[in-house]
Amino acid sequence: MDTLNSTAGYGYMIVRVTTARGAIPLANATVYVQNFFPDGTLGKGDVIAVYTTNASGLTEKFALPAPPRNLSLSPGNGKSYATYNLTVAADGYGTRAYVNVPVFEGITAIQNVDMIPLSENGQADRFDPRSSVTLEIENPYLESSEANPDE
Repeated sequence: MDTLNSTAGYGYMIVRVTTARGAIPLANATVYVQNFFPDGTLGKGDVIAVYTTNASGLTEKFALPAPPRNLSLSPGNGKSYATYNLTVAADGYGTRAYVNVPVFEGITAIQNVDMIPLSENGQADRFDPRSSVTLEIENPYLESSEANPDE
């Protein structure tokens, strides 16, 4: 009989929100956690949790469903991690979005978010590529050794 456990476990995440390129913690930022949809479209995922950062710029540690870690032990068992979208908003700052953020069972990930202040007119002063969506690219080599032609 197959020893793989098909029941999902949980991975954990803490979101660290800062400004000034990571130098200053940002309190009272709102973090929206959404289900990930493969087309990567923001807003299509259901919001499954909302968190607010504390004075240190940190959310509480929260749990998210993730596939069992033992899926990664053998090729062909499927994806051994779950993916989620994160949107971070704060008054006076541009909204940041992260798509396809991986969560592994039993692992606590820290997602760093650097917020960019808006100018007095509510617009960004200049183009900043960091104020756009950040896409976490899936690595096909994580899913199975069959995807790696060198093996």
